Amino acid sequence: MGRIMRHERVNRAAQVLVADLQNGFAMAGRQRAPVRLTFTVSTKTYVFSDRATGTVFQTRIMDSRSEYALTSMTATPATIDVLPNGIGSASFTVTVAQGDYSRSVTASSAGFVRLVQ
Repeated sequence: MGRIMRHERVNRAAQVLVADLQNGFAMAGRQRAPVRLTFTVSTKTYVFSDRATGTVFQTRIMDSRSEYALTSMTATPATIDVLPNGIGSASFTVTVAQGDYSRSVTASSAGFVRLVQ
């Protein structure tokens, strides 16, 4: 039972991350302003905010306080800017894990987001 729950939580966290990233790339176009995506791996959170003003549009918490209960999150790089035309400042990879099970999400600078592994 524990293994199945761990896999389900990580898979769901990865799916939510993919949806949030796709929305984040579209958000910059809707706002007509650059959007900053910041990952804080120590608290297993990520935040979409206005790059100029710092206004927070969305925060997602994935630590033990949430239904995902992740034990690990890594993001390379930790900060990405998305321009209104949908182009990101860099391609990046985010890995979410609980125990020995992990899933990775990649995003290209052009906004193509996919779940791998």
